[in-house]
Amino acid sequence: MPTATADPRPRTGRTTRALGTLTAIAFAIAVIARLALDRYEASAALPVRYTSELPVDRYPVVSTLLAQVAVASIGVGVLLFGALLVVVVRRSRRRPVVPWLVGGTVLLALGAAVASVVASEQTTFVAMTEWSTWRTALAGLAAACLPAVCLAALRARTERTR
Repeated sequence: MPTATADPRPRTGRTTRALGTLTAIAFAIAVIARLALDRYEASAALPVRYTSELPVDRYPVVSTLLAQVAVASIGVGVLLFGALLVVVVRRSRRRPVVPWLVGGTVLLALGAAVASVVASEQTTFVAMTEWSTWRTALAGLAAACLPAVCLAALRARTERTR
């Protein structure tokens, strides 16, 4: 009769790969939607052609839909990025994860602060919104890192007290 044996190798890489893949897909969808939106807006700015057909203005619907897909994909990507970092910290047995994670989080937060300052100095609305978007993205990624930073600090403290 066959007996059940425990797998000596824990399957830790499957979750990390899945979260990494989903994160990359979410960010790729956001980039594609943003590029499609830019291309659609550029084509809407072309000269008007005269035709005998009744005008149908799909521009607001299509541009809003593309923008919402881009924003939703970024939101999902940031949440998945935070979950990926937590899984990496949970599964990591090496101590050097903490300094790299904290350093990366601090760099993201500093980048958000710099983008905020640059956005406040812009003279056109388009430039200001572009820099504000960068500020929000960097701040969101820094905030997504915080649970993993807290978990890594807690684990490092626990290891020191042993």
